[in-house]
Amino acid sequence: MWLIMVSVAWLAGVTSGIPCEEARLKCAYRVGCGMALQHYLVGCSAVLQGDTFPEYCPEVCQYTLTALTSTEEGMALMNCECSDDYCRDQKVRTDICKPKVMHSMSSDVVPCRVAQWICMADALCAKALEYYNEFCKAMFHGKKCTLRCNNSINILRRQEKATKLKTCKCDGYEDYDCHGIQRNMDKLCFHKHSRHHNRTHTEWPHNTTHREFKEDEEIPTVILASSSLKLTISWAVMFSIVLALVT
Repeated sequence: MWLIMVSVAWLAGVTSGIPCEEARLKCAYRVGCGMALQHYLVGCSAVLQGDTFPEYCPEVCQYTLTALTSTEEGMALMNCECSDDYCRDQKVRTDICKPKVMHSMSSDVVPCRVAQWICMADALCAKALEYYNEFCKAMFHGKKCTLRCNNSINILRRQEKATKLKTCKCDGYEDYDCHGIQRNMDKLCFHKHSRHHNRTHTEWPHNTTHREFKEDEEIPTVILASSSLKLTISWAVMFSIVLALVT
C-alpha cells in the first residue's frame, strides 16, 4: 500500500519533506537500495547529464529507475526536498521517465531483467535469489531439479519483491538463456511439457522445508543464473557513491 501512495505522490510531484542529502545517504548505505542507486546513476547518465533536457527516457534508465523506486528508500529519494538548483535540475530531468516507470511498477508483466533488478534491490529477495542461483545450476543446464533447487524456488516465491519474477517475460536482451531456463524449470520442476514460453510460471512449486531469512543477515554476492558476472557492493564502492552524492 505504501508503494502505491508514494508512487502517486512522486507522479504528482509531491515532496516528502525529507532533505535529499539525507535521502541519498539512507539509500546508499542500505545494501539493496545502494546497488539500485549505483545502477540508476550509470543507467540514467544520459538523462541526468547534458546541456539540454532529454527528449526521451532510454530503456535502461526506465528499468534502473523502476528498480530504485521499488524500494522505500529509493522512492523517498524521488520525493525528497531539494536544497539547491542542481538537485532540482536532476529531479526535473527524470520527469520524462515517470510515465513509463509508473507503467512498469503497476504492470504484472515486465521484462525479466527488470524483475531481477527489483528483487536484487531488496536485501531479503536478493538473498533468496542468490540461493536459487546457487542450488538450481543443474536445472539451468537441463539436467535435474533437485530438492534444494525446489526449496530455493519456494523461498524465492515467498519474497514480496519477487512477485514480478513469477510473471516476467524474456525479451532476448538477457545475458543468459532466459527461455531455456524457463523451459527447464517447467519440465524438471513443474513437470510441464510445453515447447514455447514467453513468461515465467504463475505457480511455483511448494516445499514444506524452507528457511526464513533475517533482514540483518549478511547478504552474499549475488550470482546471476547464467553469467559469471558477480554483483557486489563493497564498502569501498559504497563510500565512493556517498562521496559522489554529497559533493
